[in-house]
Amino acid sequence: MSIKKIAEMAGVSVSTAGRVLSDPNHRCLSEEVRQRILQAARDIDYVPNEAARNLKSGSTGGRKIYYIDILLTRVISEENDPFFSEMLRLTELEIRRNNCIVSNIRYFSQLSDEKYCMSEEAERDIGELYKSSERHSDGLIIIGKCCDKALKLIKKHEKNIVSINRNSTNYEVDEVLCDGRKIALLAIEQLVKCGHTRVGYVGGCHNEARFAGYQEALTGYRLELDIDYIYDTTPDEENGFKAMEYFLRQSSPPTGIYCANDILAVGMIKCLNKRRTKHYTPAIVSSDDIAEGQFTKPMLTTVSLPKGEMARFALMLLLDRIAGGHRTVSRLEMEGTLIVRESCFPLSKYNEPEYYI
Repeated sequence: MSIKKIAEMAGVSVSTAGRVLSDPNHRCLSEEVRQRILQAARDIDYVPNEAARNLKSGSTGGRKIYYIDILLTRVISEENDPFFSEMLRLTELEIRRNNCIVSNIRYFSQLSDEKYCMSEEAERDIGELYKSSERHSDGLIIIGKCCDKALKLIKKHEKNIVSINRNSTNYEVDEVLCDGRKIALLAIEQLVKCGHTRVGYVGGCHNEARFAGYQEALTGYRLELDIDYIYDTTPDEENGFKAMEYFLRQSSPPTGIYCANDILAVGMIKCLNKRRTKHYTPAIVSSDDIAEGQFTKPMLTTVSLPKGEMARFALMLLLDRIAGGHRTVSRLEMEGTLIVRESCFPLSKYNEPEYYI
C-alpha cells in the first residue's frame, strides 16, 4: 500500500516509484520526478513492507524500529551539488533497507563555516533548530563538513551521531571518512604523471583536507605553489564557471588543475565550451565521481568516493551505538579510487582537446 500511495502522490506508476526507492542509481525521465517520489516517501514515513507490517501490528520480532535524522551541511539544498544528492539518496536507501524510518532531513550550510560556528548566532540557531523539531529521532547522520564547535553544540541535543565526511571530526563523533588529503594526493599524482608542473587548485581552502593534500603534494613533488593558481570557492557549477574565467585571464595559467569537487569541474568545462577558447585547455582532475561527470566531453578524470559503502557503514555504526554496542568514538576510513578518463591528458597534448557538454 505504501508504494501505491507514493505513486499516487508523485503522479507516477507504481513500478517507477518502486525502482526509484530501491535503486539510487535509477535514471528517471527527469530529476523533478525523482524528487517528487522521494519527497512523497519522506512525507508518509515510508518503510519496506516488513517494517510497515511490524509497525502496524506492534510486533518487531525483538528488534526496535528506529527513527533517523539526516543533516546536510555545505549546501542549502541537494540541488547545489549532486554529490550531496547522491549521498542523501544512498543514505535514505540504507535506512529503509534496515527497516528504519527517515525522520527529518535538514540543510544547514553554515555549519561548515568556522567563523559562523564560533559566533553566538550558531548556538542560538542550533537551539532553535531542535526547539522547532516536530519529530523525535533516535540518531543523527551528518553528511558533509561540520565544524568542531557546531558538533559540540549538536551533541547537547543528540546522543547518537555519525558523520560521513572528507574532513575528519578528530574523534568528536563516530565517523565514516574518505580522507580528503589522500584524495588530493591521488589527483595531483595523476597530473604529475602526465607531466604537469604548473598545477592549480579550485575549491575551499580554509581548514580543508583536500587543500592541505594539494599543498602537501606540491611540496612532495618540489613544485612551486603559486598563489595565483589557487581559486578559493564553494562547490557549485556557477563557481566552477567563474574559476575558469579567472584562469583564462592569466598570461601563464596552470596547465593542470585539481578541482576539489566534480561539480566545480563541470562548471569549468562549460566555461571552456562557451568561450570556445583555442589558447587554453587545461588538464582537469576532480573528486567525487558524480553521475554528471560521465557525460561531460571530455569525460572527467576523478577520484571516486565509495558513497554506497560510506552510507552502509555509517548506518551500521549508528545502529550499533544506539543499541549500546560501542561507547568509544569510532572511525571507519574508506579509500578513494582514481578513475582515469579523458579530461586528464599528457602535457604534450596541452591545448589539443575540445571541451563541450
